[in-house]
Amino acid sequence: MTSQVYYRKWRPGSFSDLAGQEHVASTLRQAIRQGRVSHSYLFCGPRGTGKTTTARIVAKAVNCLSPQDGDPCNACVICHAINEERFMDTIEMDAASNRGIEDIREIRDKVNFAPGQGRRKVYIIDEAHMLTDQASNAFLKTLEEPPAHVIFILCTTEANRILPTIVSRCQRFDFRRLPAERIYQRLAEITDGEGVSVAPEALRLVARYAAGSLRDAENLLEQLVVSYGDGVTLAQAEELLGLGHGERWLALVQYLLTGNTSAALEVINRAAWDGADLRQLHRQALELLRAAMLLEWGAADALELPEHVTAQLKELVGNLPNWRVVQALRLWGEVNMRYDAPSTLPLELAVVEICNDDVAPPAARTEAAAPAPRPATAPQRRPAAGATPPPAAAPPPARPMPDAGRPDDANTPPPERPRTAPERPTANGAPAAPDGAGAAGEADLPARWQATVKALNRCKGKKYNLGALLRDCKPDTISLNSDTLLLPFVHRPNLERMQEEMEDPNSRRMVTEAVTKFFGSPYDFKITLAGDSEEGAPANRPNQHSPLVRTALNMGARILEDTVE
Repeated sequence: MTSQVYYRKWRPGSFSDLAGQEHVASTLRQAIRQGRVSHSYLFCGPRGTGKTTTARIVAKAVNCLSPQDGDPCNACVICHAINEERFMDTIEMDAASNRGIEDIREIRDKVNFAPGQGRRKVYIIDEAHMLTDQASNAFLKTLEEPPAHVIFILCTTEANRILPTIVSRCQRFDFRRLPAERIYQRLAEITDGEGVSVAPEALRLVARYAAGSLRDAENLLEQLVVSYGDGVTLAQAEELLGLGHGERWLALVQYLLTGNTSAALEVINRAAWDGADLRQLHRQALELLRAAMLLEWGAADALELPEHVTAQLKELVGNLPNWRVVQALRLWGEVNMRYDAPSTLPLELAVVEICNDDVAPPAARTEAAAPAPRPATAPQRRPAAGATPPPAAAPPPARPMPDAGRPDDANTPPPERPRTAPERPTANGAPAAPDGAGAAGEADLPARWQATVKALNRCKGKKYNLGALLRDCKPDTISLNSDTLLLPFVHRPNLERMQEEMEDPNSRRMVTEAVTKFFGSPYDFKITLAGDSEEGAPANRPNQHSPLVRTALNMGARILEDTVE
């Protein structure tokens, strides 16, 4: 005789047995008790939360010969027939394989037939979101006004894919993920009923691993019992679920948060050599980083980890800045292990980026990275356009002593009007930033431009990535013309794309903020093409109208000589 799996054998038979869905059970029980059952229901929620089970309980309750306070008796002929799946008036249909308009027409033609065994005919449509639009539209009239003896119950995990016109014709019930503690209680009831011994720690691990799905938890419990027999331990559960080497994952998190790049890379590669599932490694490390974040902000009550792990994480985060934990969690969570799970490269790149201090938030690196404040005793005057820069042999000191102001450049013309305020003016006349970031000089323009492009690498404009476009401007070609930053592009297509982005106020704001941050002043900026005239207007090149020339320019070519007939 074939044995039933746990999730079918221990399927709830009444509303009182439903686990974690009391808000649904109480409403449906009350409707059946008062005789106010709707003609159509929509059950939506994550997998394994009891949608189809609840639909079968409704079918039993409306046909039961002796219902008890809204619950089916599970003792009459009708209840036994439904439990054994031989009741003619309960029709279950899988919309994933019966999703066309012909299947709906078949339902529409048969709903008018009277029930054969019970009082009500119940149609349970699983995965209702898989119905095509044509089938859904053909179903609308039947769903809105079915015969009095028909009840439709639609079950779905993706309610957003169901037509609003169908949703509006149903009473909707949202099923919730079950809490880990409620799943643990249900698993304990099953082990008692089966007469098997499983360690409570193993049951709690299975409950957490199931992520709110009772059916997944029951399947995992059955795997444990079949694999190890009676007396399942926590270590055996970890081995089956691929969660072994817990100390290894904890060590990896410690290396990530303390910036130990080589040790973290070694842990990942050793796990790959041992045949560990890299997806599971990523998931476990992510859970531990999340736990570190919760501990950092005093939300330890939300954790479900062993006490020794919680204690080690609490000691670790007590010696770390807040930004380190958040940065590690964000960057590690962005790793996509869906398409290339056997490769360690995505995880290794994340390790390098997390442990690299250069990616720390600017606020956390201000003291170490910001230059010393410039004295406020003498105003800083910007050279006029065309002025000769000071000789390279005697550049002004990058960090002047506190008791000496910066001397005025001999070639710098006097300001148009005297400044009475002691602070250094910027390009637009605004006071200098309090962090001491001075206006950009010709010598450090390339470094400042590289920092600006790096900051814009993650900034997405209206259509293009701003940092990717601005990398076309070589650092050694950036120049200042009075209060304007000239940005010569090497390739015309990138220039045209950047011009298109600058028409968007949001893109222009992001570039302006980055330039202001790294150049110390809110410069205006002009986009030009390398080799064009100083004013930014392209030279007269009639041959550019040729389709062949335009194609070559779009591929990155440059016109070295243009002969006009």
